[in-house]
Amino acid sequence: MHRYRLGVDIGGTFTDLVLYDKKTRSFHTHKTLTTPDNLAEGVMQSISKYVRGFNEIEYFVHGTTSGLNALLERKGAKVALVTTEGFRDVYEIGRANRVDMYNIQYKKPAPLVDREHIYEMAERVSHDGEILQPIDDEEVKKLVNRLKKNHYEAVAVCFLHSYRNPIHEQAVKDLIEKELNIPVSLSSDIAREWREYERTSTTIMNAYIAPIVRKYLNKLETMLAESGYTNDIYIMQSNGGVMTSKVAKQLPLQTLMSGPVGGTIGGANLSALINEKNLICVDMGGTSFDVSMTIDGEPDITAETMMEGFPLLSPMVNIHTIGAGGGSIAYTEGGGLRVGPESAGSYPGPACYGNGGKKPTVTDANLILGRIDPDHFLGGGMKLDKKAAYKAIQSVADEIGLSVEETAEGICNIANAKMADAIRTLTVRKGIDPRDFTMVAFGGAGPMHAVMIAESLGIQKIFVPNTSGTFSAWGMLQTDIRFDSVRNDHSLLLSVDKDRMHSHEEMKEECMDMMRQQHISSHKIRLQKSMDVRYVGQEYTINIVNHSDDPHDLERLFHQAHFEIYGHHNPDNPTEIVNLRMTAIGDLEKLEFHQKEEKDSKTVMPQHTRETFWSGEAKRTGIYSTADLMNGNNLTGPAIIEDQNTTMVIPPKYAVLIDENKNIQVEKIFSKEEVYS
Repeated sequence: MHRYRLGVDIGGTFTDLVLYDKKTRSFHTHKTLTTPDNLAEGVMQSISKYVRGFNEIEYFVHGTTSGLNALLERKGAKVALVTTEGFRDVYEIGRANRVDMYNIQYKKPAPLVDREHIYEMAERVSHDGEILQPIDDEEVKKLVNRLKKNHYEAVAVCFLHSYRNPIHEQAVKDLIEKELNIPVSLSSDIAREWREYERTSTTIMNAYIAPIVRKYLNKLETMLAESGYTNDIYIMQSNGGVMTSKVAKQLPLQTLMSGPVGGTIGGANLSALINEKNLICVDMGGTSFDVSMTIDGEPDITAETMMEGFPLLSPMVNIHTIGAGGGSIAYTEGGGLRVGPESAGSYPGPACYGNGGKKPTVTDANLILGRIDPDHFLGGGMKLDKKAAYKAIQSVADEIGLSVEETAEGICNIANAKMADAIRTLTVRKGIDPRDFTMVAFGGAGPMHAVMIAESLGIQKIFVPNTSGTFSAWGMLQTDIRFDSVRNDHSLLLSVDKDRMHSHEEMKEECMDMMRQQHISSHKIRLQKSMDVRYVGQEYTINIVNHSDDPHDLERLFHQAHFEIYGHHNPDNPTEIVNLRMTAIGDLEKLEFHQKEEKDSKTVMPQHTRETFWSGEAKRTGIYSTADLMNGNNLTGPAIIEDQNTTMVIPPKYAVLIDENKNIQVEKIFSKEEVYS
């Protein structure tokens, strides 16, 4: 009997599990320390906590950090780039603009492929796909010998105008794969659109992480098969969908933000549940802090982004990440207190973990402030060493001349300020007012800091989901299979032939083939057409969904979108199409997570109290457990609400209400003077 549906998300410190048991109709969540030397081991440990027979698992979706870790730590593959003769330096030259214009210390990131590993080939395709110079098979054979001699682990191929005609790239791939057992990434498969530098960068990034992702997924598949699992493994994609592990090995680039995206999709589902369309989703774990948004109930997805200073042409949920988590290390520099981005990780972890860590972290600071119970961390599954935390914080406190408690509060305040700035990057810097949004806080440490972050941004309502500690894994169970296809198609919008608007057959076939590979029947597939449009003379575009094939309607939608994004538009200017896009969605079974308890509108009393610190002052604070809270219950801060996988910190002047699904709603209490001011 297929009994279990489960999602597993690997973080820098913890590996999270959400499991639904169809037999008992119950959910289980669990956090276990991530095993950095063998990530698959932590996955197996978390599943084995509840599952005895792996053959009983019906559906398994997984968010992996193997590719992202390889990129962040610069431990990717040794890659060779093959490009058109005369274009060897495109990747190194890049763009003339400075990404961080006013930073006089800015340095371009070192390229993932050095010039000595870039090979030219005498071939040429015109801008409209005509073959001007055929490829020479003998030259390709010589190239293969050079690749073999230099022991490359992956190859990226990016020929000029291959987005219009990929025949030369495919020929090179076929000959390389005949002789070498290494992954070959083609720009015509990875980013089939123009702009040579961005397309080259995207293809190289795919190749750079391909062997690492392939090795990890092969190991995970083997371990699961040996334990009796017989179904497909689904991998969370950066674009908000899932794909089978077989497809993930072909498109490892789509696994880069695999973990954090689960939380955004969870936020989109929560949006309908709580009737809040615009959400700022904040995910704070042990290592990083991730910010994303849902707008009008849909995840904010971008077709182009930057990753570690490199441009990527690939649909991704728009996520901003900084090194601020529970494990972020505090230190002094220039006489001042600093926090992060370096993290203590899962091992040795914060000093309070008792694994030999000596450096003070945000988690140690929260423990000193009384916000964490050392005897009931992770529902009592892990005991914390308060003396070790005190000693670690004191090492920094002595340097800056403050008490241990003052230093601990300073560490948390600095971390909160950094996280608030991360939210401003996605909102204020783009003309979006965060006060118009509701904050959704999750991750092991997110609910602990969310209210203070919201306070500094003027956000008045905060939601903490009932599975907040493992919310990204929960979100993965709400996804569908997704595949995105793109074709460059440059023309004036109003003069485009209507037949051309329907000429998506090539993309449609590509999408349908990808769905068939992942065992999705045709009646469960939804196709969505869109196009990238701009004013003539502009460089960048806006994606417009084809709700209509009437060019005049599409142009009107473009003008409207331009005004909403930039605050101005020019309806008299001509517009042009740059790319045609198609997204295929393959519907998967999803679970209803409604609990809908009977309402009990009463103020609840704390289980007990303990001394905590608020703005330098020690106060007896009520301690509550989520296990005791019911629909309609309410309380006011200061308060600490403890859950098996996280802790919620409610400062003074905030009220808490439990909704019918046991989500925790937090709102600021205004005095009469504040209301009328």
